[in-house]
Amino acid sequence: MADLVEMNCLLCHSNLDDFSERKNALTRGDFEWANSAPLASRDILLDVNGRWQWNASVFKENGALLDGFIDIRKPRDQNCAQCHGQASNDLDEPITLLPDIDSRIVTERTGQIISPQKIFHSGLNIAGKEDLTYPFDVHSDRVLDCVSCHYSLNNPVYFLQREESRPDHLSFDPRRMTSADYLTRPLHQFAKGNSTHGLAAAGSENSLRRCESCHDASQVHEWLPYKERHFTSLACESCHIPILFAPVLQTLDWTMLDANRQPLRQYHNVDGEPAAVDNLIHGFQPLLLPRSNVGGVQKLAPFNLVTSWFWVGDDPERPVSLEALQAALFTDEHTYHPDVMRVLDDNGDGELTGEELRLANPERLAVVRQRLEGNGLGAVRLESEITPFPINHNVVNGERATRECAVCHGADSILAVPFELAGYLPGGQLPVGSIYSNVTFSGTVKHQDDGGVAFVPDVSSSGYYIIGLHGLSWIDLVGLLMFFGISAGVTVHAVGRLVANRLHPPVHHKTRRVYMYDSYERLWHWLQASAILLLLFTGLIIHKPHIFAMFSFPYIVQVHNVLGFVLLTNAALALFYNLASGEIRQYLPEPKGFVGRSIAQAMYYSKGIFAGEPHPFEKTRDHKLNPLQQVTYFAILNFLLPAQVITGVLVWGMQEWPAIAELFGGLPVLAPAHTLVAWAFSAFIVMHVYLTTAAGEHPTDGIKAMIQGWDDVEVQPSQSHPDSNQET
Repeated sequence: MADLVEMNCLLCHSNLDDFSERKNALTRGDFEWANSAPLASRDILLDVNGRWQWNASVFKENGALLDGFIDIRKPRDQNCAQCHGQASNDLDEPITLLPDIDSRIVTERTGQIISPQKIFHSGLNIAGKEDLTYPFDVHSDRVLDCVSCHYSLNNPVYFLQREESRPDHLSFDPRRMTSADYLTRPLHQFAKGNSTHGLAAAGSENSLRRCESCHDASQVHEWLPYKERHFTSLACESCHIPILFAPVLQTLDWTMLDANRQPLRQYHNVDGEPAAVDNLIHGFQPLLLPRSNVGGVQKLAPFNLVTSWFWVGDDPERPVSLEALQAALFTDEHTYHPDVMRVLDDNGDGELTGEELRLANPERLAVVRQRLEGNGLGAVRLESEITPFPINHNVVNGERATRECAVCHGADSILAVPFELAGYLPGGQLPVGSIYSNVTFSGTVKHQDDGGVAFVPDVSSSGYYIIGLHGLSWIDLVGLLMFFGISAGVTVHAVGRLVANRLHPPVHHKTRRVYMYDSYERLWHWLQASAILLLLFTGLIIHKPHIFAMFSFPYIVQVHNVLGFVLLTNAALALFYNLASGEIRQYLPEPKGFVGRSIAQAMYYSKGIFAGEPHPFEKTRDHKLNPLQQVTYFAILNFLLPAQVITGVLVWGMQEWPAIAELFGGLPVLAPAHTLVAWAFSAFIVMHVYLTTAAGEHPTDGIKAMIQGWDDVEVQPSQSHPDSNQET
C-alpha cells in the first residue's frame, strides 16, 4: 500500500499547519487516508468511530469546499520546513525549538533556523543572547524565501541551460518556457546542491543559485589581503556562517535505546534535552572541510560531523532497524528486558540513565548483541560512520562575518582545532568517515584524554597551505641553528677580542682617510638594510602571528608586500648602477690567487686580529671587499637574493597568476623556501654587523664610514696610493 502515498499538493500549496494526523496515519500504516488526514484540523474530515468521514456541512452542492476553510497559495518557507528543518517568518511570536525531532531533522544536524527574527528576540535559551541583535538568516531578513534559490527548474526567470547541452556558439539562449505555460505546468523538480541532506534527484544537483549568482564579492572586500586567493580557496559560507545558535547533533548512538525507546543523542552545544527551556545553548562553530563544487572546484566549506554507531546483521548485511532493536531491548510492557537490566543497571535502582546506557566495554556490548541474535538476527556486529552535513544557511552580513585573520592564520586556527565527535566510544570502536564524492575528510580521528574522540583537521593533506598555521618544522630548526650558531660564533669571537685587548695594549696602525662610499652607495645600503630588517620582522609576524598577536595581521601583510617591492626596486637600481659604473667588478673574485688570499684573510680573522696584526689587504675605492666578503656577496647576490625575490613575488602573485606559482609547487613549496632563505639572511646580517666592528681601529668605524662616506683605512707599507679621494 506504500505506493498510494505521495507528497500531495496540500503539503506545499495550502495554509494547513498541522500535519500530525498525516504522520499518525503513516505510523499506523493507514496509507490510503494519510494525505487527507491533515484536513481533520479544519473539520473538513471527521473521525467517526475510528473511521474517517467527510464533513458534508463544509461542502457546496456541487462538491466544492466552502470558502474560508483552506487557502491554496504558493509555497512558503513553513511548507518547506515540514521536511527540511525549522523555519518561521513570524516576527511576533518568539521562535522556540520544536519538541518533535522529526519536525527539525535538518535543523538538528546543522543548527540552521531559517527566520528573519532577531536572535535575541527568540525564545531559545542562548548564552549571551542579549548581544545577538541580528537575524538568524540575513537572506530571510531581506525577504528572500526558499524558492528564491531552490526554484523550479523550468521557471523561465531562473532557467539556465546546462553547459553540456548548450551549443558552444551560444552564450545565452532566449528560447524558454513562457510565464503562462510555466504557471500551467510548473516542474516539481527544484534546484538543489549536492549534499547529504538530499541524495535523491541527482539530475537536479548543482543547479541552484550560489552566492556568486547574486553577489560580486570583489566589490566589497577591499579590507581583505589577497582577496582573490581567499575567494578561490574558501566558500562564502566559511566566513559568512561563523556560528549557529540552534542545538547541533554530535552523536547518534544506535547501539542502545533510552527509556523513550529512541537512540542516544549527544549535542555539540547543549547538555541534555535540547528542547528543554532550562538547558543553555552555546554557539556552535562549524568545521571547515574541502568540498568540490560545480566543475570540480575545491573550496573549504562549513560542515557539521554527526558520528553514528549502529548494529548490522543478517545476510545480505544491513543496519538493524529501530523496530528490531526495540524488540530486543524491551519487553511487551515497554520496560527494559531483565537480561539488559542485569548487566547495565550499575546502581541497582531499576532504571537505566546517563552513563548506564553506554556500551563502553565488551560485557555491556555483548548483552545487546546476544539479545539481537536471540531474536533471529545473524552475524550481528558493530559499525560506525561519520557523516558530513553541509551548512549553507543562517548567513550573516559583512559586519558579523569572520573578519579576524587570526581565526585561520595562527596556531589556534579553526583549521587545526580538534572537532569533538563523541564523548565516549561504544565498544571502543573508532568511527570512520563516510565516502562522499564531493567532501574530503582532511584530517585524522583521534582518542581524547577524557575518553571521547575528536576529528583533528589537517587541510594541508588536501593541498592547502595556511600562512601562520602550516610550515615545515625542520626549516625553522635549520634556521634557528643558523641564526644562533652564527650568533654564538660571533659572541665567542668578540669575547676573545675583548680579552686580547685587555691582555695586550692595542696596536695603532698608520691610516689614511679615504672617501670610500659616495652618496648613492650609502643611500642604497641603508635603504636596503632597512627594507631587509623590516621584511624579516614583518615576515616573522606573518610566519608566527600567534606570538605577535598585538600586531594587525592584514596590516603587516600589506607592509611586508610594500617593503618587498621597495627591496626589489632598490636592487634593480643598484644592479643598473653597478653595471653602468663598472662597480660590479667589486663583487667578482679574481680566480688567480683567490685561494691564497682567502686563507690569509681567514687566518687574520682567526688569529691575527687577536694579536693586533694589520689587515692582510688594504681597502681602496676599487677594492672595498676582501676575498671572503667577495665570495659571500657573490653567493648572496646570485643565489640568496634572487631566490628570496622569486619566491616572494610568486607568493604575492598567487591571487593574480596562480597557475605560474603552481608550476613551482604552489604555497606548500614556495612559502617554506621563502622562509628558509629569510633565515639565511638573518644569519648573514648577524655576521655582517659583527664584522663591521673589525673594519677599523674602533668598533664603530665601519658604521661611521657607511654614514659619512669617509673611511680611515690602514696603510700597507709596500703600497703607494695616488688616490685623489683621500686626505693626508
